[in-house]
Amino acid sequence: MFLLHDFFKFIKLKNRINLFSFFLAFIVSVIFVVIFNLTSNPIAWLVSLLIFYFVFVSLLEKKISGKYFKNKKDIIGYIFYREYFGESKFDIHKNFSKEEIEEFIKDLDCKEFILKNKIQSEFSFRKNKDYNILKFEGPHLKQYTREIPWEIISWKYSFQDDDSIEEYLEIEYVNEQGIVIKEDIITERISQKTSFHLFLLFVIHDLKYGQRLSLQRGYYMKKRSSFKIDAFG
Repeated sequence: MFLLHDFFKFIKLKNRINLFSFFLAFIVSVIFVVIFNLTSNPIAWLVSLLIFYFVFVSLLEKKISGKYFKNKKDIIGYIFYREYFGESKFDIHKNFSKEEIEEFIKDLDCKEFILKNKIQSEFSFRKNKDYNILKFEGPHLKQYTREIPWEIISWKYSFQDDDSIEEYLEIEYVNEQGIVIKEDIITERISQKTSFHLFLLFVIHDLKYGQRLSLQRGYYMKKRSSFKIDAFG
């Protein structure tokens, strides 16, 4: 099971690996330049530094990241890493057969996932804890007083860690009167423990009860440190 706690640990470790790899590459590149008598060639020193840095990063990450990616058949983990890192190796349809996808969704227990990841399932206004905005109740998403079946919900979510944390969430559905409802949910006003909780809640409920939009979308755009997903269109 994908655990957000392990992801945070991996990111911290990844940052340490980058720093350690730079210092190690610096030392090795200096030795390399001295041995081959390239001290008068700054370009050769810079090239060797970059080469050693990327080699060390790759080797160390491969060596250490195994414990965080040990469950190779966790679709939720693949969805999360695919959108966070934007890497093709986390493509769902290249790594899972239709049968494996169906089996995973069949066995997916939303309540257990929420419990093990220590995620809240109800979200209220920051300034008024008694005024609920969202509640995740099995096959229905409760927004304020409305209960919306997941099978009719399309949604957008984006995360950007820039000068400040900014999360964007939008849902769209057709109500019983045939009217298209499209609403922004201002996440800055929502009381939540940490980022990504809303995203994971939308993913697991979308997979279990909804249109499984999470399996097909791969829209990713890098803007400094960003996390962006587009489910519409």
